[in-house]
Amino acid sequence: MKRLAVAIIHGIGSEKEFFSVELKHRIVQEYLKGDPENRMEDDLLFHEIYWGDLVKDEHGELLKQLDYRNELTYQGVRNMFVDFMRLGLSYRKGSDSGLYEAIHGRIKESLAKFATHRHVDTDSTPMVLMAHSFGSVIMSDYIHDLANNGADFSPFESFQTLAGIITFASPLGVYSAHHDDFHGPMPKVGKALEDGLKDRVKWLNFYDKDDVVAYPLKNVSEDYNQAVDEDIEINVGSAATSWNPACHTGYWEDKDFYKPVAKYLGEVRAPHDFWKLS
Repeated sequence: MKRLAVAIIHGIGSEKEFFSVELKHRIVQEYLKGDPENRMEDDLLFHEIYWGDLVKDEHGELLKQLDYRNELTYQGVRNMFVDFMRLGLSYRKGSDSGLYEAIHGRIKESLAKFATHRHVDTDSTPMVLMAHSFGSVIMSDYIHDLANNGADFSPFESFQTLAGIITFASPLGVYSAHHDDFHGPMPKVGKALEDGLKDRVKWLNFYDKDDVVAYPLKNVSEDYNQAVDEDIEINVGSAATSWNPACHTGYWEDKDFYKPVAKYLGEVRAPHDFWKLS
């Protein structure tokens, strides 16, 4: 039996390792409910791409210093804002910080490890990419860089078997509009993907209207309009966060997000000769 790989990269506000464990469990449960007679947990292979430890936690002391009156509210949102400012200044190719190269090196290592999984065929295993927040910007850069530097990578590691993109809480729209040298949208269909699966591939972009980091993508440009299948507005977060910018970190546990994700994975993994035992 062939598997569907799912690679998940985090963004700002989810920098702890094993950030996607609970999301994986929720997606799998919903996936199995969709067709309990024919689906198995082993149909899906999940893998985290973790880079949060490369960003030093320096903002905590700064915020304490600035808030000397101990009166500032929304500390979590402020932390997130400072993180975005820091990344925006340091995440540039060739910058003195070296952060761009360090993060991309981590992605390369992580995908190489994923490629060694005993159920991954590096020539043919389809992969769905899930990218949260600034992780979508990072992966867009990484995939476009591969176009020039991916000769030594397997089809799996170079996203040539890509079977769809799921962005959530993504600032790609703002980022692309304010960076003249930023490239167009990522390709959502890998060149080496099985022909019979290509017509199932989608790019789904999820956003909460209260999340000031997340934006629709289809109206960024005509290229994005063609690449992105749906901008899907959802409401995420708890009673305390679903109505304000703190909802940015609420996608991971919210059924409004993981249920349609599981549905999409089920559509890609629906019966086809490709999925049968070879």
